Amino acid sequence: MTVEKKIIQEDEIDLVELVKTIWSGRLFIAKVTGIFIVLGLVIAFTSPVEYEASTRLLPEVADNGSQNLGGLGSLAGLAGIDLGRMPTGGAVLSPQIYPEIVNSLPFILDVMSDTIYFESQDLRTSSFDYFEKHAKSSLLSYAKKYSIGLLGIIYSGKTSESNSHIFYDQEFYRLSKKQRKLVEGFKERISINISDETGLINIMVEMPDAFAAAQVTRKIEREVTKSVIKYKTDKAKENLAFVVKTFEEAKKNFESVQFRLARLMDRNMNVSSATAQIQLKRVENEYNLAFEVYKGLASQVEQAKIKLKEETPVFTVLDPVRIPAEKSKPKRVFVLVVFFVLGSFSSVSICIAKKLYLSKIK
Repeated sequence: MTVEKKIIQEDEIDLVELVKTIWSGRLFIAKVTGIFIVLGLVIAFTSPVEYEASTRLLPEVADNGSQNLGGLGSLAGLAGIDLGRMPTGGAVLSPQIYPEIVNSLPFILDVMSDTIYFESQDLRTSSFDYFEKHAKSSLLSYAKKYSIGLLGIIYSGKTSESNSHIFYDQEFYRLSKKQRKLVEGFKERISINISDETGLINIMVEMPDAFAAAQVTRKIEREVTKSVIKYKTDKAKENLAFVVKTFEEAKKNFESVQFRLARLMDRNMNVSSATAQIQLKRVENEYNLAFEVYKGLASQVEQAKIKLKEETPVFTVLDPVRIPAEKSKPKRVFVLVVFFVLGSFSSVSICIAKKLYLSKIK
């Protein structure tokens, strides 16, 4: 008998032994698998229901230069405004930074503090209050709470925090351990995906209530766009406010000099002395200078207004928020399949391990 035939024969014997081992332990395998299936059924039907709402945004991608202004550039030229000298393009905010904005503590607390309506419970409250007082826990959460977390419950009962509100002043936030846990749990309910190819922003939110999921998604959509617009336009707004303030001061100065010149011309209408002519010439020079400053600043005000419009980004909502009709969790069929596979694999492994152990002893 060749070596290859001997190896094939040994493999066939091992395979037959494996099948015999599994068949002899079929009752044990069936019992263990049945227990796992029952456990899967319990988890699948006692886990809290979740609904997922989503929306898709397309941020504006503007080119630099005044070419984006279209006909506005021609109108500005007629008004004496040179858009070619205006600085091009503000700070570029990559869409990849949007998840960081959403996960920031001020943003999350603002969303969690917003009052929304939980239709299934006819309850109007904030997300923070809901998950702190009204949310239903799953069977696994209860098991963890009253087994592993029992010592934590006893300890927290001894050192309970008297203040359940979030402390905040102009510089600091102070959250309790429970509040930090609620914030982190809420972050996991939010998902933002950015398409590298198209730049599309996909916002998804999971909540225990379908209507609440849609409301939170809409809130995040509004706040994200508001944050981006603020970031992009803050500098342009500051510049516009400065130019307008300077323009108002120049306007007052020009009007004052204009009034002085008019009075001086009226008073010296029939006077031809050299002193009067010198004084009149001096005031006329002041008037001309004040007018040039006034005219230049008026042009800068218009430039700053156009710049602000140019810097303000535009978001196109490609897929508006809809109230989800189907629940996203729990996926009961998937849970049952997973527990069936786990039960079968565990029971078969135990049977094989037991067989090998007994063979070693013999």
